[in-house]
Amino acid sequence: MKSMVQFLTSACLLMASGIAVQAVPQPNIIVIMADDLGYKDLGVYGCQDIPTPHLDKLANDGVRFTSGYVTWPMCGPSRAGFLTGKHQSKFGYYENVSAPFDPKQGLPKIETIASLLQKQGYVTGGVGKWHMGTTDDQHPNAMGFDDWFGFLGGGLMYFPLDHPSYKGRFTPIKRPLNMKYLQHTMPVIHNREPVEWNQYLTRELTDAGIRFLEKSSHEPFFLFMSYNAPHLDLEAPEETIAKFPPETMTKIPGVRPADRSIYAAMVWEMDQGIGQLLMKLDELSLTENTVVWFLSDNGGMRKTSDNRPLRGTKGAPHEGGIRVPMFVRWPGKTPAGKALDDPITSLDITATSVAMAGGDPKSAGLHGKDIRSYLTQQSEEPPHATLYWHTARSMDSQGVIREGDFKLIIGKHGLELYNLRDDLGETTNLAKNHPEKVQAMKARWMEWDKDKAPPLWKGDRNIQFADYDWLQGSPHYKATPK
Repeated sequence: MKSMVQFLTSACLLMASGIAVQAVPQPNIIVIMADDLGYKDLGVYGCQDIPTPHLDKLANDGVRFTSGYVTWPMCGPSRAGFLTGKHQSKFGYYENVSAPFDPKQGLPKIETIASLLQKQGYVTGGVGKWHMGTTDDQHPNAMGFDDWFGFLGGGLMYFPLDHPSYKGRFTPIKRPLNMKYLQHTMPVIHNREPVEWNQYLTRELTDAGIRFLEKSSHEPFFLFMSYNAPHLDLEAPEETIAKFPPETMTKIPGVRPADRSIYAAMVWEMDQGIGQLLMKLDELSLTENTVVWFLSDNGGMRKTSDNRPLRGTKGAPHEGGIRVPMFVRWPGKTPAGKALDDPITSLDITATSVAMAGGDPKSAGLHGKDIRSYLTQQSEEPPHATLYWHTARSMDSQGVIREGDFKLIIGKHGLELYNLRDDLGETTNLAKNHPEKVQAMKARWMEWDKDKAPPLWKGDRNIQFADYDWLQGSPHYKATPK
């Protein structure tokens, strides 16, 4: 209804001016984000041991990016970049939220893709992992989401706490709380109220996404499907794990076949859930007017994922940390089965989605580009000449710049220059061979980085929560798991 009122108002003004008006329906927009998915862990990217038929079909029905990047190689800052459409270093978000009840940690008061689409008349929903803070001001409902079902931390156990597999795993708390306990036992909530759940988490989140589609099908909607899978812990239904015997798993250096087996089950469950979401779009006759994006929030984990031929994993400034599976289906607009090699980023997803809805990414101050003409191949001009990253202060690198085929990592212990066209695996450091190029690229990165914001907080992954006054009185402090 909000969207219709906006359209009719604009139409009347244009008609009064003598300008012809042709109704162009706003597309529904879905962004599906996986958590720690490896670059080569989907069939469409070359995976041999994990069948992902629904994601493969989605990619083949649209355009797939072979150089799709996120803004940071770890969960929280990467998600902050996508959700705001801005480089997170420009507003001080450098670390994962390590203390989920510390009011200093998380998103500041800022526009998000959800609030920007609300302004265009969209009903907005989110499902799954938030990881952007837990105060009232940081809650998804306060950040533009009309409807939220999921959890506020950075991880959650995949079964309810009374599941038989958890027997003896948790004991009553008689010592300071740690991050893993708090984040992985937080409640699942619908908006601001805890809810009961009684099945595998990935299935629970899929069901919530389907409910949102059913109740929002009569007006333009935005849905952020933020799956927890395949993030650790390694957990999946036994009957699903049985589909992937360890001896059938692809041999990946550093990955145990038994771990890969459970990981495969987690990815398969997510793919099945996405298939159900896409089938629901078909049932509701929404497919032809719904744009569906897919990406991972960062590269895959070292002990489970296959990022080959890329170097590095989650947490690294190399390609395996920041280059992710990414594709979009825009029915009637994007050429089917097209692989695009030019670099794009998650910031472009935000900017382009706002533009698709009728908004103006530039006036909203977004850092990504509206790449609609590139998606439809009306223009084959690469969207970006240069890409920049400011990586975590606690990591070995300070920043990354990519110009054309060349990529420079500006590290605390040296400089690394790679030609990604000839050396996608980043095996040969060319910094000593091209000193002038190194200095020129470093100077451009420093110019871009000079307006960074001071950190909103300093990360501490070994934090002891009982040291904080704000924790006292929290219902989570004295909580005793079943």
